[in-house]
Amino acid sequence: MVEAKDGGGQRGSSRNEVADGVFHGPVVQIGNLFGPAHVGSQRTTPLPLQDSQYWPVAAAWDPVAAGVHRARPPADDQGVPPYVERDIDTELRRRLDAVAEAGGLVLLLGHSAAGKTRAAFEAMRAVMPNRRVATPSQGSELQGVLATIIESPEQCVVWLDNLELFLGPGALDVAMLAAFQKRNVPLLATMRMREYKTFHPMFQDVLPTDADSVPLQEAQIGARVLASADPLEVQRIWSDDEIARAARFDDDRISAAVEHSRHHGVAEYLAAGPAIWSAWRMAMDVDGQPRAAALIAAAVDLARAGLAGPYDEELIVELHEHYLERQGGLLLRPESLVEAWAWASQQFHGVTSPLFEVAGGQWSVFDYLVDRLERMSASQPVLDATWLAAKKNSSGKDLLDIALRAADAGTGVSTEVAESIWRWMLDADVETSMACYNLGVLCNENGRMEESIAYFSQAAKAGEPRAAFNLAVIYDREGKSKKSRKWRMRAADANYPPAFFLVGFDLEEQGKLDEAEQWYRRGAELNEHRSATNLGKLLSETGRAQEALPWFHKAEEDGDPFATYNIGLFHHGAGRREQAEEWYGKASARGSAEAALNLGTLRLEAEDYAGARKWYERAFELGLFSAAGNLGKLLDKSNDADGAESWFRRGAEVGDRSSAYALGAILYKGGRLEEALDLLGPLVSADDNVGQAALAEILDELGRTEEAIPYWQTAAEAGNVSAAFNLGVIFAKRRDLQQAKRWYQTAAEAGDAEAAINLADVLFTQGRLASASWWIDKARSIRAGLAAGVAEPEAVGT
Repeated sequence: MVEAKDGGGQRGSSRNEVADGVFHGPVVQIGNLFGPAHVGSQRTTPLPLQDSQYWPVAAAWDPVAAGVHRARPPADDQGVPPYVERDIDTELRRRLDAVAEAGGLVLLLGHSAAGKTRAAFEAMRAVMPNRRVATPSQGSELQGVLATIIESPEQCVVWLDNLELFLGPGALDVAMLAAFQKRNVPLLATMRMREYKTFHPMFQDVLPTDADSVPLQEAQIGARVLASADPLEVQRIWSDDEIARAARFDDDRISAAVEHSRHHGVAEYLAAGPAIWSAWRMAMDVDGQPRAAALIAAAVDLARAGLAGPYDEELIVELHEHYLERQGGLLLRPESLVEAWAWASQQFHGVTSPLFEVAGGQWSVFDYLVDRLERMSASQPVLDATWLAAKKNSSGKDLLDIALRAADAGTGVSTEVAESIWRWMLDADVETSMACYNLGVLCNENGRMEESIAYFSQAAKAGEPRAAFNLAVIYDREGKSKKSRKWRMRAADANYPPAFFLVGFDLEEQGKLDEAEQWYRRGAELNEHRSATNLGKLLSETGRAQEALPWFHKAEEDGDPFATYNIGLFHHGAGRREQAEEWYGKASARGSAEAALNLGTLRLEAEDYAGARKWYERAFELGLFSAAGNLGKLLDKSNDADGAESWFRRGAEVGDRSSAYALGAILYKGGRLEEALDLLGPLVSADDNVGQAALAEILDELGRTEEAIPYWQTAAEAGNVSAAFNLGVIFAKRRDLQQAKRWYQTAAEAGDAEAAINLADVLFTQGRLASASWWIDKARSIRAGLAAGVAEPEAVGT
């Protein structure tokens, strides 16, 4: 293969839950047969809050249930990514530990989606893992929560996510806070910075001055509560230390957030991203905001095309018409342009928006939308108009990125855009070797081989080792080994690691193992995994298995399935079944069909027939079609004749000869001779003596002996003993004793006792009594040897 180029959230309503379903509470009928009913305003504590046994244990509580924002799910569909330690964690946990026994309020402040809820949640689980968590939904429930805690035999903690919802008259005031502290109950709370300011005295001049005003009373009550806490602030933009800690996680969601942390906080990216994504996708509808969605789509695709933002408003407006048309155009009843811009630039979670203005008339797009769309396997392609616009509006620094992305897109227009950019680079004498190399790749991918070779040659002569390597690959495919060696050595001389593998492989094919080992070792030392794998293989084959193992592990770290399989094979050969199964399993997950087959065999040896079948089927799915024969034999052994025939047939249909022969034997024994002949006829080649003999037997059984004889002769001359014996029988019946003698003797010399007896009979008929007696003694010797378990020696051919 030619190598690729480088190149405003609100708290939702809550439902009370009990062990066996949703608790609906008492129903009050308004009016009845006897007159109007009077309903009081007194509220009661929901039943789940009246018994701490209904409360979750901190260590087992689901973070999403606690209020942590979901992130884009990975393959395992886990709702939240791994937790990255924040700079405030040490102090937060120290404070939480201090109030764990003495009671009191610990408060985290931060902008929306700064990560305060996740930090509080992880701190609670670390400091108080075994505590029951009280989760009231409003301030009026706190009195009942306190009463439950007093009666509970267990230690508890009160969780107040979005503290502003719990402040006010009849809710959390200084008296209520004191009551909790008197009972040594810790309260853990979070609060948005914007809401915190509404309760802080320095911001209260905007409130009504009337002493009876409800907003002023609530603000004053809240201010007194907040004055008793020394809040910790969770910063929206992460520090360098936090970014460094995040970068150590092997999680693509965190990696993407880190990459874009210069504009958005990591937690903000993870939390606001899914909400904005969902809103954008739902906006693409007749009941949504289709024009706004089209504006966003235009900006997203400009970024996908490689044009760095920000983008002129006029450009986005011009392009968005194409996206609106793709969505349905006027049939969607699109809103006005003014409304569309207003929706596309509105904030989500109070922090960011799909599109945001960075200068007058210059707009950027939220990176999360670009990343998420790029990760979709079935994402819609960038429109032709956008490729052309990206090229036209590039200042020059983006051209190479646009060309690479356009070439990868592989559409007619995008390919033309890529080629035109690289040709311009050649004409302008800008990065000419890179331009030539990429033009070579593009022409190769589009079947323009002569142009591809010309560009690769020009790039290679200019010192581009990847071009020389690709020339070696091309000429090797064409069978031009001399030219291939020239260019692979050119790439190797430039210290290009993949070329070391090609040189080593070529030398190994020539039997020059010492030289091959040297080249493989050079590549392996530069982390070229194929070189490391083949070095390990070569060392294993020359009796240095222990020396081979580290190289297999080195290649395995790069995901090489062959190396992973070989590690399993190493343990298998040493009798370490558990380690072998572990490594075979890993290799199978990486696509090694041989590993799956060996796992099936190990399971079969352990008499785990279900497990054996599972792994044999996996091997077949991965393209090792001989596994069909293993499955057929397994099912035949389990007395599942229909299943066995089915798998033999599947193997035969994809060209596996062993399966075809097994199926042919079933058909032959079942008297389905014509079907067996139709099956085996197209598969049997002239050098396949087993198949030739099988065809002859079927033809003979059908009465077509004359047609069978040539097949038997070909098989017998290739060493098939049964074919030779059968020819002897055929010619003996025809009284052609010379031919009968010839073929009986061939089979007898190969160790067939019955052929020796029949040969003696022919010799007696010919009057050659001494020779006949000698072959009778030979037959006895063969039988005696077989009875004793000693086989006649076999000739070794070259």
